Amino acid sequence: MKRLIACLAVSALLMPLLAQAQAQGCLDRETFVAAQVHEFETMMMTVNLRCKAIGADISAQYEAMLSTHASVFAAADRRLRAHFAQGHTYDSYTTQLGNRYGGGATDPANCRRFDTVARSLAGQPAVSALGRVVMAMVAQPRIAGPACNRP
Repeated sequence: MKRLIACLAVSALLMPLLAQAQAQGCLDRETFVAAQVHEFETMMMTVNLRCKAIGADISAQYEAMLSTHASVFAAADRRLRAHFAQGHTYDSYTTQLGNRYGGGATDPANCRRFDTVARSLAGQPAVSALGRVVMAMVAQPRIAGPACNRP
């Protein structure tokens, strides 16, 4: 019962902040970060597929990275689904990301660079390691609205 009351109290405190974020046309920090993580995951997936198509298979390191950071990728997915929460909007968003990265240039050198990134992240289970790479590779995710300034 105490947990329920605490959750309700926290929700009551957060509602004005979320409403303020929506009114400002900006994304709350958690949604912004989730978009960065999701876009990074999409980029890695499409690069993996493009590299496989030219015979430079990086899938072992890619799959290991996904496994190592599965909980972070799943949390980002849940956050974005909750953010969109309207019909096919989430599907449209992910399709646009896939199309954006799916058409990129691929060569063996590029595949080796992405393989190195995946290998490094597969061996570093700390969320901070993933966070540093994501922020470097996806500074501004392709989602409507900038991150809100903290008060």
